[in-house]
Formats: sequence, structure tokens, C-alpha cells
Amino acid sequence: YLPRKFKCAVTVPGDNSVDLLTNDIGIVAFTSSEGYLEGCNFYIGGGMGRTHNNEETFARIADPLGYVDEKLIFELIQSIVAIQRDYGDRKSRKHARMKYLIHDKGIEWFKEILFEKYFKKEIKPLRKEPKKKLIDYLGWHRQNKSSWFVGLPLLSGRLAGEKKEKLSKIVEKYDLSLRITPNQDILLCDIKNENKKEISEVLKIIGYANFKIINEIERHALACPALPLCGLAITEAERILPDILKRVEILLMDLGIKKTILLRMTGCPNGCSRPYMAELALVGSGLNQYQLWLGGSKNLERLAKPYIQRMALDNLEVTIKPLLLAWRESSDKKDFGDFI
Repeated sequence: YLPRKFKCAVTVPGDNSVDLLTNDIGIVAFTSSEGYLEGCNFYIGGGMGRTHNNEETFARIADPLGYVDEKLIFELIQSIVAIQRDYGDRKSRKHARMKYLIHDKGIEWFKEILFEKYFKKEIKPLRKEPKKKLIDYLGWHRQNKSSWFVGLPLLSGRLAGEKKEKLSKIVEKYDLSLRITPNQDILLCDIKNENKKEISEVLKIIGYANFKIINEIERHALACPALPLCGLAITEAERILPDILKRVEILLMDLGIKKTILLRMTGCPNGCSRPYMAELALVGSGLNQYQLWLGGSKNLERLAKPYIQRMALDNLEVTIKPLLLAWRESSDKKDFGDFI
């Protein structure tokens, strides 16, 4: 009975692979050294969707709410959802997400009504977390003493042809489970110790020989499906992402810049590939025309800002080259988004 869709993400301290702050509820779960759940930090009111030329719609990152012990987690979740059910906007679909409720009423209002009418218990200050990182889990990792998992990079989540066929056979033969990551990659899980070498050999045949040389600009780049798959798309995203990444990569090389950039792309402003968190984002605004957003952070904790309202895609290099030169000449060693 909510007025609009409602997104949640759960992670552990320090791991921001889920783009925590882009969700209606973001949850960070703390465990004891034995692995038992102790409690959670809560963040509320994030969301990416917006509409061009409508200032009432905007991307927003979640606000910190606080920490509760394990026994109160689900009661708090239920209370947060109930407030959105009772106070979320049911008149305007574009204004119906929880981020607008928090923006309009304020986080202090939300805390007050949560305590007075719904949760009626104390919410503690946020428990200290290590600095968040965008972790992608690509390559081989220990799952437990008896098994491994391996993360395979898939640009825009596309898997087809021989690669898909062989991976399917591996999964079937060794009875593996799969995880699809928020970064559009795939994890093959529950690989027994004795099967690791054999699976590794098959992966080498289909192009996964050395995970240490994964192309850095491709590693964290995202695009939404856009044309021809999405009825909302104004222009291209996924189909041309490889070409865009290559163009930016060549420009960085020509300028002698060794660092990479977190780049995301969408075919419209709805923000399905979460572009408003990227260091550099292209948001479709017309045929081969894009808004240019800049200034997000590599660990996905800061919202980018619009830099150009409409840029012809052919002008990408001309537009960003002065910014890259200024970044290169700056005395500090900040990432591009931090420099912007």
C-alpha cells in the first residue's frame, strides 16, 4: 500500500558495493567476531530518479537515521515503511518517493514522528564505520575453509555467446550458485577447493585469465539498457558505453593521467545506472545530446552536480579536456571527483 516503489540495500561496515545512499533505506549490519548480528546503522531517503526541466524532481542521497540493536531491526524497518505509507504523496507520482517526504518535512520531523507514533523507542547515534569503499569482488576470493567464489567482470551486465554457454556448463557441472552484483558483474559461488583449478582453466579459455589486469575504467563503469530496450530512453547508453570509455581512456593517456575516472551513463534522467553518484556522468537529454554531471566520489558518498545542461556527444573530449588538464596540474593527488 505504498504510494510508490521502495528500495532497500543491506551491506557490512566499509563496503559500499550496494550504493547504500541511493536507497529509501540503507542498512549497515554489524556482527560480532563470531558472526552473530549485533545491530544496524540506518540511512533513509535516498533516490536517483528525476525529470528534465522539472526542478521539483531531483536526485538525493540518504540521511543518517541512527543505530538500533538486533532485536529492534525489523520493528524499525516496519515503522519507517509505515511513515512512507501514511505520509507519502499520493497525488503526484513524480513526488511520491520517500526522498521527497524527507526533503519536504526534514529528517528531524521524521525522527520525531517515528518516536511519537510508530517506533516509540530510542534510536542510538550511528555506530562508527570504517571509510566506505566501492568493492567489486572481482577475481578469486575465499568463501570459507572448504570453498571459493570468483567475480567475473561483465561490461553493462551483458553475457552472450560462447562465454554464456561455457559459464552455464560450469554452473551446472559443479552445482554453483550465482550472485548478480549492483555493479552489473557476476559471482560464481560455492566452488569447492578441489574444483578451483579445473574451473580456473575453463575461465582462462573464455577470457578470464588474469584478474590483475582488468581494464580500470571499465571496471566500475555503468550504463542503463536505454535504446532499444527501454521505452523511457531518449538516447543511447549501454550500446555505446564501450566506445565512450575508450574515448575517455585515450584522452587520459594522451594527457599523461594515470588515474582513472568513475563514469556512468543513462539514456534518460531517471537514473537507473545511478549516474548522479559518479565522478563523471552522461545523462541523455536528446538525440546524441547529454547532460554532463561532475563531482561524485569514487566511494559513492557524494552527489554529483550538473555542469552542462546539453552537450553534443561529439564534443565530449573538447568539453572535459580543460577539466582534466586542471586536474593533472593540481598539486594534490585527489581523485577527479574530489578535485571537481
